[in-house]
Amino acid sequence: MPETTSQDRRRSVLAVAAAVVVVALAVVLAVWLTSESGGDDAGDGSVAVPSDAPATSTPSPAEGTVAPGGQGDLLPRPMSGQKAIDELGEHLDHVAELNGMTPEQLRDLLLRDASVQVAPSGRLLYDDHMTPPPTP
Repeated sequence: MPETTSQDRRRSVLAVAAAVVVVALAVVLAVWLTSESGGDDAGDGSVAVPSDAPATSTPSPAEGTVAPGGQGDLLPRPMSGQKAIDELGEHLDHVAELNGMTPEQLRDLLLRDASVQVAPSGRLLYDDHMTPPPTP
């Protein structure tokens, strides 16, 4: 009888050890996959560190940051193409600047790429529709 208890204890310890190894491998794999995924990091191993220093500037609603509830929206809903250009009117220059491009670049992008939309706040977004891969 004592031998059976000893064997049960060994099996329990081995099961726990195996579970710890599996979890550790899963964590290592997840870290490796996220570091290899080409995220928005600089790729040079640098890490963003929070600072206690206050922000240098806070965007105002006129700069394209919109308060919750849609106050200050430039458009009633996301729009694309010529409709977005027409609806933005005199705000096209501002929206282009907000998104780091010239008005001509923004106009060309909206007319060339149907997936590009202008959000009500003036920020660009992409309306991509993913299709599942074909099944074998």
